[in-house]
Amino acid sequence: DVYKRQLKTMMSILNKNSIFLIIIILMSSFAFIYVNSTNIEPASEDQTRFISFGDSPHVPEGEVENYLKMLIDSINDHNSSLIIHIGDTLGGREACTDSMILLHLKLMNRLDAPVLYTPGDNEWRDCYQEKKGVMYDNLERLDYIRNTHFSNNKTLGKNPIFVENFSENGYPENARIILNNIAFITAHLVGSNNNYDPTNLRNTNEYYERDLANIEWIKESFKNYDKANAFVVAIHADMYSNGLSISSEYKNFAMALYSLSNEFKKPVLILYGDSHKFKDFKPMPKKYPYIHAINNYGNPDIKALMIEVDPYNKEPFKVIKVIKGESLKTWLFRNFQRTINYLDRVFQRIHAYFK
Repeated sequence: DVYKRQLKTMMSILNKNSIFLIIIILMSSFAFIYVNSTNIEPASEDQTRFISFGDSPHVPEGEVENYLKMLIDSINDHNSSLIIHIGDTLGGREACTDSMILLHLKLMNRLDAPVLYTPGDNEWRDCYQEKKGVMYDNLERLDYIRNTHFSNNKTLGKNPIFVENFSENGYPENARIILNNIAFITAHLVGSNNNYDPTNLRNTNEYYERDLANIEWIKESFKNYDKANAFVVAIHADMYSNGLSISSEYKNFAMALYSLSNEFKKPVLILYGDSHKFKDFKPMPKKYPYIHAINNYGNPDIKALMIEVDPYNKEPFKVIKVIKGESLKTWLFRNFQRTINYLDRVFQRIHAYFK
């Protein structure tokens, strides 16, 4: 009877939560296998595919390559014709050193396809903040990125191609290309209120000048690509962080883009990041039916999106695959270790009970 009571007590400690965790791990393993082994049918003549990612891991410089290597390899395995990086190469607390900025440039240049990159706030706007540890002049960091990333009128990547950009107006990061009659355009909008800061006149002036330049750029781009079948506009900032009510720092650009969509009557995708949560939606389907929006994954959920553009489809912009930045082997090992550690804690409790 004593043995039975002890056994019953042990089983109550090794309770359903342990079994539940094991089941979740197994189910997730099967889901991981399914998602990463999904076969994709070849694109038709009307379809164009590209890959988008950004909001990199918030880790120290020495750990960056380990965190991104498998994602880069996975992206290269998909043989995309274009890759878009939507900014925030650095974490929010990582210092904006030359070496850190150049490390991420090197990693983007390991991607086989041409890479359109639009900067985020973490790599320049926030660089003067104390949380970064080493503080920099944020506008000097912006100049450094322009000089190192956008100096030759080409994309980044292992196989760069020429782009049109706004360098003559001082904004070489605003670039555009057309592939398969789909226009791809970057515009420089960042988080942290887009550098609008009533307590800092220098930053606020930069915001106003860049805001006007972005609007001029997007209008010119639509006019130049008026024969395009669809438009993909890549920015960093999440203009929808307050819901569908766009904050004033982004409103001028957003309304200009919305108006262009109705004027040209072509599908427009706003591709963005900053808030790190995947979202696929139409912001104002009744008033602006041509506008679509996709928010990328981001730290700590580092994934890339393969997006298909089919301007003649009812859903012209579709995420057809989520590309994980981790191999099945390492994913299983990591979660196996997690399960073992959990069970070890349970058995320690059992041992302590009988002791």
